[in-house]
Amino acid sequence: MKLTDLNSTLSALYMMRKDHRVPRKSKILIAIAVGYVLSPIDLIPDFIPFLGQLDDLLIVPALVGLAVKSIPNEVMEEYKTKARQTKLTKRLNTITFVIIVAWILIAVWLLRIILKLL
Repeated sequence: MKLTDLNSTLSALYMMRKDHRVPRKSKILIAIAVGYVLSPIDLIPDFIPFLGQLDDLLIVPALVGLAVKSIPNEVMEEYKTKARQTKLTKRLNTITFVIIVAWILIAVWLLRIILKLL
């Protein structure tokens, strides 16, 4: 999946939250996924290296995937098309780019500190 597809899917899910054609099950699964991401409580604490982030990388996409599968295809395509045409997707692309650049800068900074210590 391309980054733009992911962003348009996330934008579409946000936009369809009030649509009556979207099953309640999908809305609940998406709410649980968002709540899990924002919650300070995890199944596996984040301070445990690798495993702490692994549960986030598995649970949230699984919940969103289940939600998307239960949404009728024509509704999903309609909202993806709307999402591609809105500023929300463009804003998500910008935010995603900024986050990636920030992580790269942090990684370079940490690498420089580690190399100075050696």
